[in-house]
Amino acid sequence: MFKKRWLLVFTALVLLVLFVPACGGGDEEPISTPTTTPIVTATPTSTSTSIATPTAMPTAAPTITPTSTGPVKLGGICPWSGAAAVSGTGMADPMIKLTEWQVKQEGGILGGRDLKIVRYDNRGSVAEAVAGARKVMDDDKVSALLWGGVSGAESEAMANFAEQNKILYVMYGAINNAEERSFTLSATVSYRDLTIPIINLVTKVLKPKTVGYLCTDLSDSRERVPIYKAGFEPAGTETVYEQYVTLGTADLSSYLTQMKYKNPDLLIIDSGNNEFLMTIAQQVMELGGWGNTKVITLAPGEFARSRAGAQGWYVTAMWAKGLTHPGALKFENDFKAAVGGTPMATQVYYYNAIWTAIEAIKLAGTDTDREKIANLARFSGKLEWETPMGRAHYTAESLGYPQLTPTMCQIIDKVMTRVEIPE
Repeated sequence: MFKKRWLLVFTALVLLVLFVPACGGGDEEPISTPTTTPIVTATPTSTSTSIATPTAMPTAAPTITPTSTGPVKLGGICPWSGAAAVSGTGMADPMIKLTEWQVKQEGGILGGRDLKIVRYDNRGSVAEAVAGARKVMDDDKVSALLWGGVSGAESEAMANFAEQNKILYVMYGAINNAEERSFTLSATVSYRDLTIPIINLVTKVLKPKTVGYLCTDLSDSRERVPIYKAGFEPAGTETVYEQYVTLGTADLSSYLTQMKYKNPDLLIIDSGNNEFLMTIAQQVMELGGWGNTKVITLAPGEFARSRAGAQGWYVTAMWAKGLTHPGALKFENDFKAAVGGTPMATQVYYYNAIWTAIEAIKLAGTDTDREKIANLARFSGKLEWETPMGRAHYTAESLGYPQLTPTMCQIIDKVMTRVEIPE
């Protein structure tokens, strides 16, 4: 049984450095800034399988409860300064601008009220993520919490805070101890759903005889690799190379040289760190390129798309230009109107979190009863909306997941192009 934990993908956004003009955030208000820099700690692992139950779950159709005035507020917590600052400036800010604009275009929520996302800069710190949650909940009276940071440790701390304080928390990706969470929702995919499209691409399209793995030395990569191996085993794919690299290693040439000597038909680069992927894309060309080896990466591979070494890579994506379902078209068209240009697939992590919280508040008909918002979102089975990835549907049985699946893209001429995988 696959674990429901994913140390995110947003370790996936720790050092976002490619900044496109369309990602500008506009004239936002000042961000709350912390004054201390605690040490980030690792995320614990739990094997509990108990099922969370709501403290109260209204069953009647929601009605708007006009108990507050002014904008409906959400608390957005992630780095806007420090090494991961572009996760705030390049990812969160454009999505804040977009969603606040979208709510205005729809005539507001809860009887015509605007949306306001209160930003808190946690600088990539676990302790500051929790401090930010406390600040925006108590001082700014937000109705729900978003994002939480860029690492699994930050997300775990935020989920614990949400449980203790009975406030909805919508995070980027997989939920640790999902069975025990009553107040945490995922905005994108489960750990299992992240690996499925890769396994399908490999076994149904690429069909390599040999495979190698080059990964950052983190628990999420070490746990995913056995899942890949199990998925490839029926096709008889042989592992010929497997290396785990300490995060922050600047010179990857020795690993790439070893990999090239083994010459696998396919290399899976499992890392949520875009700098790691961009470094590989650069340094492999200094060693003569990939040869006949094909490459698959996780979502941050998108950030290397302008580099020659990334051409031809297959990348997991939360959205791709050319998808025709309603949520995908709305995301693309509204981004062009409100922000300008074309959105990045990785921005969907932030976008989905915002709209999941908005739809939960609309479902509850109130922005002040935080427990009601969370209980209906998590357990009622009525929380559904059209995301850029398809139609999300949260049920008690889905354990806080929207039941979505990533798509696969290939970098062709510096553009993310969707790949069709046979059923």
